[in-house]
Amino acid sequence: MIPSGAHWLRLPRFVGDAVLMHQAAAPLIAAGLPLVAWGPAATVELFEGAEGYAGAVADPPGKTGLREGVRLLRAHRPASVLALAKSLRAPAAAFLARVPRRVGCGDGGASLLLTASLKYWDRDDHSLDRYRDIVKCGYPELGPAAFLPFHPRQASVEAVVEQRRRQGFEVAPYLAFAIGAAAGAKRLGLDLLVDLARRALGAGYRIVVLGGPGDDVIWGARLKEQVPEVLNLTAQLPWSQSAAWLAGATAVLANDSGLAHLAAACGVPVVAVFGPTIPRHTAPRGPQVTVLRKEDLACLECQQWHCPLPDHPCMTQLPAEHIWAALEAHAATRQVPRQVLPAPEAP
Repeated sequence: MIPSGAHWLRLPRFVGDAVLMHQAAAPLIAAGLPLVAWGPAATVELFEGAEGYAGAVADPPGKTGLREGVRLLRAHRPASVLALAKSLRAPAAAFLARVPRRVGCGDGGASLLLTASLKYWDRDDHSLDRYRDIVKCGYPELGPAAFLPFHPRQASVEAVVEQRRRQGFEVAPYLAFAIGAAAGAKRLGLDLLVDLARRALGAGYRIVVLGGPGDDVIWGARLKEQVPEVLNLTAQLPWSQSAAWLAGATAVLANDSGLAHLAAACGVPVVAVFGPTIPRHTAPRGPQVTVLRKEDLACLECQQWHCPLPDHPCMTQLPAEHIWAALEAHAATRQVPRQVLPAPEAP
């Protein structure tokens, strides 16, 4: 049941961006305002039933037209639409549906459709800081909010508790290797992953490998082929269950990916390796995040989707011992219950 008069957060298909938008919406959550997640089905699944969300509305299959968006908003009469996704569709639908407060990115003429907006693309700072400033502009009555760990819905937590029990992960501490990457150039080298997995096993950790469909599946299979002890769950879980696995990890190894942002939002220590992308724009934001790079490369931050160099040095040549030292340092400070995952507090 979607409550009337709620505040609708329009989400994109990229989960990393969606997590940053969720973090930017923390003042609304902290104030107890009813928040509705609205967007592509796979992304909305993560937020459905999560702490701070009063409802979730998934787009129908295929591309959602403007007319359908207008009808949807008119039917539910939200108090506001927070359109941080860089698209005109949600602002236009909110404008035509006469939603009283329309807040979002003002690029590309969207400011004409919004009651409060700031431009996104004109800035050179972190995406989360841009989103937070837009929220502050659109909801000036709300003060800043402290870090709010993300908790997926209880059903997903319980499903992962059972998965962990079956796999023997409820007793042994484990690390999560988040190998997903929207672009191949962002992916950590296989030899490094194998080296780090063997170091982790030697230190007494179990390892769960998380990722999405496509090349992540191939990469997860290659890692398991060389290190059979890892639990490879690439492309086997919805986002909410991936979040529950991340929430129970001692630490997370990742590259610039949606899973890295999700782990940081859950409050889990994250070691993120960056190469072609720009940490000041897209580094995960959380209480314990370490970003590592091979700093002596002139080609860093090239923003290429495919590396033109044969050995892809930025993602293959960072010494494994440097990455492992960062993981160990984070793991030493992390206390995770062995029998159950962190669960949402009762409302």
